[in-house]
Amino acid sequence: MEIGCALMGGTFMPEFKGDNSAQETAFDRLVSGYRLALQMGFDYIEASAGEILALSAEEIKTLVNMKNDGSFSLRYVNSFVRGDLKICTEKAEVLSQYASDVISRVSALGAGVIVFGSGVARKHPESMTREEGMEKFLEFLGVCGKIAGEYGVKIALEPLNATETNILNKVSEGAELVRSLKSPEIVLLADAFHMAMEGESAPVILENADIISHIHVSEAPGRVYPGKFGGEYLITLGKELVKSGFDKDLTVECCFDDFEKEGPEAFRFVKEKML
Repeated sequence: MEIGCALMGGTFMPEFKGDNSAQETAFDRLVSGYRLALQMGFDYIEASAGEILALSAEEIKTLVNMKNDGSFSLRYVNSFVRGDLKICTEKAEVLSQYASDVISRVSALGAGVIVFGSGVARKHPESMTREEGMEKFLEFLGVCGKIAGEYGVKIALEPLNATETNILNKVSEGAELVRSLKSPEIVLLADAFHMAMEGESAPVILENADIISHIHVSEAPGRVYPGKFGGEYLITLGKELVKSGFDKDLTVECCFDDFEKEGPEAFRFVKEKML
């Protein structure tokens, strides 16, 4: 089981603090974040789709060259759909073009999985029934699956707790949906923060390990870095997964107040307490 770090896309890299922060770009954050995360001991990084879309064509080309020479690597991308793009009400052609833009860029950079959380974007409005909202969600998911197949990328559905969205709140619900779709491009992600909020535990991951891409971990409440409050839930979860032979990747995806200080602490906690 390898340990990764999700870059939040904020001004947290040491070389961009102070007067230079105004010049910081998505490219700077990705490259610096990659280098700093590996220095801390992490095996890989996970970036947001917003950061990928913020790159210029020339910056994409540079990162592809860096990927090819081994000086940059991107394994996963999260936050697939931006919050202002409402899946249930936006025009189909707009959604399709957006999905194509993200997926093509992610594929070029070598990441194999796009995490589809995006609770605000997928939430159905009060004017729609849950069934109507789910129908729109599934229409978009079908489009994404088709495009992802063309680029050799997978879409990992991320169940989010009920305070964040009204479509897919539990890993068990997500697993049922993924299995019903029978699409090799659509898989599942388990996020320990949302699982804790929804009262789920290790068995639901182990029962669905065959369709799970990887795991996100942070600590509830507050979505803070793993171990900040002792991490009892995470320790139990990790030990149960390891004991049962679960070996998928684990990404620390949390809110850092000070990445330089808390990043290494999060890595040590996961390495020593969970695994």
